[in-house]
Amino acid sequence: MNPIHDETPVTTDTEPVPSELMVLKERIQQQSAPVRAELEPLIDDVMEHALFRSRVMLIAREALERFRLDLASLRFDLEATRRERRSP
Repeated sequence: MNPIHDETPVTTDTEPVPSELMVLKERIQQQSAPVRAELEPLIDDVMEHALFRSRVMLIAREALERFRLDLASLRFDLEATRRERRSP
C-alpha cells in the first residue's frame, strides 16, 4: 500500500493544481515519516483527481464553444436559405 512517490509537484503550465492542495502537500511533507507514509498516497490521489477534473472541464468548455459556433453557423445557413426561398 506504500507506492513509490515522485517528489516533484504535480503541475503543468496549462493545468495548475489548486494552491490549497500544494500547501497541503507541503505541510504533509513536513510531518514525521509515519504520518507522511500514510498521507502522501492520499494527497497524490487527490492531486491526480484535481488534474483530471481540470482536464475534463477544459474539454467540456471547448466542446461547448464549438457547439455554439456550429449553432451560429447553422442559424446563418438557415436564414440564408429562407431568404433565397423568399426571393423571386
